[in-house]
Amino acid sequence: MQKQLKEQEPKEEDNWGNPPAPDTPENRKKALKAQIILGIFGFIGILLPGILYWIKFK
Repeated sequence: MQKQLKEQEPKEEDNWGNPPAPDTPENRKKALKAQIILGIFGFIGILLPGILYWIKFK
């Protein structure tokens, strides 16, 4: 006995999240600050293992 499943049509209300925030000077400053923070963490995440590897096998 097999169940027959109907494909559900996507509802117009089921969007993939909220619309993007409006492009204002305040939002640009927040975005730049977030990018700088992510860049610092990314740089540390790449640099730290290299330094530790260099110290260990020097």
